[in-house]
Amino acid sequence: MTRLEIRVEAEVDNTESAEKVESAIENVLGDIELKPIKRGDGALLEGRLSDVESLKRFRDSLSKDRIRDAARSFLSRRIDGDILSFGLNRQAAYAGHVSFYRFREAPSGPIQITIKGDVSEAIEYLCGK
Repeated sequence: MTRLEIRVEAEVDNTESAEKVESAIENVLGDIELKPIKRGDGALLEGRLSDVESLKRFRDSLSKDRIRDAARSFLSRRIDGDILSFGLNRQAAYAGHVSFYRFREAPSGPIQITIKGDVSEAIEYLCGK
């Protein structure tokens, strides 16, 4: 079991339901303890995971949605040394699907995921056959 540092965060503004954002995160990542951190009028939901197997639900969603090859390409372009950072579309996640966040395509911000460690192994785990 490969140890990774996995950080998940999503900003919640004062017009959004923190419960819905939390549900969106859990729909694609499974059980994760999220801590709300007050920020101005809103909050930041932050959680941490510690090993590649904790990404099983995310891996299963990529497989179910049949986007493993596209995900591998997308994720591989977001590696910087031993760090992989990417965003997920909240609305898709709320519906239980994975859609990678593209700036200006979604009205709400992303569910931001940052993985530190053996990111090549993490991508293989998520996108392997």
